Amino acid sequence: MEMLDTRCAASEPKTLKCLVIFFVASALCLSSLPVWAKDKNPYKGAKNNPDRSGGSRSGALFTTEKKRPDKAERNAVFEDYRIAKELRKNYVAEYRVPVSLGGSNAYSNIEALLKTQAKIKHRVQKELQEKLKRKEISLDEAQLRILNWQTDPLSVRVTTP
Repeated sequence: MEMLDTRCAASEPKTLKCLVIFFVASALCLSSLPVWAKDKNPYKGAKNNPDRSGGSRSGALFTTEKKRPDKAERNAVFEDYRIAKELRKNYVAEYRVPVSLGGSNAYSNIEALLKTQAKIKHRVQKELQEKLKRKEISLDEAQLRILNWQTDPLSVRVTTP
């Protein structure tokens, strides 16, 4: 029995040395995880998507923004506006202040418009975005003008006789 105890006592430093080596080696290996074990970053987008930034900002994070209300939100807006189901094909639900002009994608920012009205509003929105890009107007002015798009000079088509 004593021989067993002395053998364990004699092998104890080797075991301790093996444990230290094992922990150091495992600590060094943990810093380099295999490719399959790394978390995928959802903000970088899929690898097969085209680069939508035009290549000017390589390495920038790519995120998608919600440009239109989803189906549930559209149906709820049509219900709130009391638009009959058979007439909904003539309407579109969209953001009062578009996300591209700094608007929110909250439900309170959604409105129902006739498709003909939406077409005019989209033209005004596009022109406001261009003016904002050229820094001819401020973001606040663009938001105010898109809220009042029906009276905005950009919504009136000038025709010369």
